[in-house]
Amino acid sequence: MKEITKMEVLSVGKVYALTLALLGFIAGVFVAIIGSAFNAYSRGGMLGPSLGIASIILFPIIYGVIGFIAGIISAAIYNVIARLVGGIEIELKDK
Repeated sequence: MKEITKMEVLSVGKVYALTLALLGFIAGVFVAIIGSAFNAYSRGGMLGPSLGIASIILFPIIYGVIGFIAGIISAAIYNVIARLVGGIEIELKDK
């Protein structure tokens, strides 16, 4: 058994940021599709397409920033708790 006793805070922040940015992009694509469908159905103005483009650009940025902040906070809290009660135990196998 191996034990994770400490996580590098910025490393975890970067992983969280990229993971949530990807999820933000996927969410932005869904919003764009729904916005375009709503715009076509309602025969509205340009709100649907512009909202879709904005969501594809802004969602990954917003999600990435939130992910980075959540990652560094989570890693910092984990490091404190791991010092007090021990880290997560994992079993590794060589290939």
